[in-house]
Amino acid sequence: MQITDMRKIPGTTELVTFTSSAGHAWGRWHGTPPADSSCSVEVDIPDPVTEWEPAQGPDALTGAAGTDLNICAVVDSMDSDGIVALRLASAIILVEWEATEHPSPGERIQFSTSRVGIYPYKL
Repeated sequence: MQITDMRKIPGTTELVTFTSSAGHAWGRWHGTPPADSSCSVEVDIPDPVTEWEPAQGPDALTGAAGTDLNICAVVDSMDSDGIVALRLASAIILVEWEATEHPSPGERIQFSTSRVGIYPYKL
């Protein structure tokens, strides 16, 4: 996922806000910050998904700094060991699934999480 306008959250050492094609959000930065506040990143959702609902609308990764993050994405695939691949904008994000109901591949879902990790990479 490409992010822009990355800014450190004052009073923290690793938390940043950023903008992507999926919206404006915040997360824990892992690595050296880019010189121009934009880069390609992998998004990690460390907490398992325990509740979700079907959704309509565009892909979203949104949330004001320090609040829960709202995620809207399409289920790409489900593994038998409880790992779900989500397509969010141009990214694939793997999440651990603990919800009792399982979505179908191709289904658009939404859920919230208390945190995400942001890992930069170079193409």
